[in-house]
Amino acid sequence: MTRTIHKDHYHLLLSFMQQVREEVGITQAQLAQRLRTTQSYVSKCERGERRIDIMEFVAYCEALDVDAGVVLDAFLDYRNYHFLDAEHMATAIAALMRKSKRRQRMRVPG
Repeated sequence: MTRTIHKDHYHLLLSFMQQVREEVGITQAQLAQRLRTTQSYVSKCERGERRIDIMEFVAYCEALDVDAGVVLDAFLDYRNYHFLDAEHMATAIAALMRKSKRRQRMRVPG
């Protein structure tokens, strides 16, 4: 029995998150340093050996300097079409990066 009925989508999310990290130009070791954890922790998360919760997802996105809401929105758009090809993932990530930068510029300093 699988741990979740959405197992394939969870692994797709992990792949999407890894692609975002690579697009930003951050290594697992650099991300781990930003998260104040180890590279093996990041690796285990990306491979699905360690399940991440929503707060860890938010921290992951913040460490990459991308908006978690934008990442989730882009993933939800992408997951319905992931069967087409990897180019769609690249397109979704490029759109995500543009949208995230626009959202960051719009934020009011707190």
